Amino acid sequence: MKKNENPLSIYANVSQLAFVIIAPLLLFLWGGSALVSHFELPDWVMGICIALAVIFMICGAGNYIMKLIKMYEKPESKSPKTFTSSRGDNDYYDEYKDLRK
Repeated sequence: MKKNENPLSIYANVSQLAFVIIAPLLLFLWGGSALVSHFELPDWVMGICIALAVIFMICGAGNYIMKLIKMYEKPESKSPKTFTSSRGDNDYYDEYKDLRK
């Protein structure tokens, strides 16, 4: 965690991760149950809905964890980059070169 960051942000990130995990499961369970009961579909449709929920949970949690890793990773301590350029690199140099003659 960064030194100047609010300590409650960890709890916010954990709660958001929990939402990313639980929301697809509840949504697919409710939707699968409604489909099976309303259209009188076979029970294996509910199994497909549960499998889809697990896939969405894994993908969502993986994406969120990768974003957290990128957000909290320590920057590499490299020497500062120096900007080097010659006057010939600039676009305006060619325009005014003829005027100096």
